[in-house]
Amino acid sequence: MNHSYLKIGIIASFTLMFIAVAIRAVWQIILIPTSGTMVIFIPLIFTILGANALVAYLTVKPSLQKLKRLPVVIWITAVVAAGLVAVVSHYANYIPSPEAATLPSKIIATLLLLSSLVACLILLWFIWSFWKNRE
Repeated sequence: MNHSYLKIGIIASFTLMFIAVAIRAVWQIILIPTSGTMVIFIPLIFTILGANALVAYLTVKPSLQKLKRLPVVIWITAVVAAGLVAVVSHYANYIPSPEAATLPSKIIATLLLLSSLVACLILLWFIWSFWKNRE
């Protein structure tokens, strides 16, 4: 990936996507300013911004060695943890609500929860292997 236009395109497309989701999350906070909404959408916004920063960081100079640096591992851990908090909060608030009456909405919420748990397990495995190889 030595093509600067390709890198700019990747960063721009991810940034536009993340900005759209962040605007929707902020709009939801303004629209319904309850504590449940804050618990879901503030970690979601942090996750979106953190994931965008990580994509930009790895797109500029892709290297697996960057992923092994302690600040990057801590950053990824914080982003995944915030995402997991947002998804679990959303799942716990959404599934019992009357808005989740249709089966597809429950399936989508469950798939989001499972994907976040798998990401958390992969991250824990990565951190464990990182510390094991460091010793």
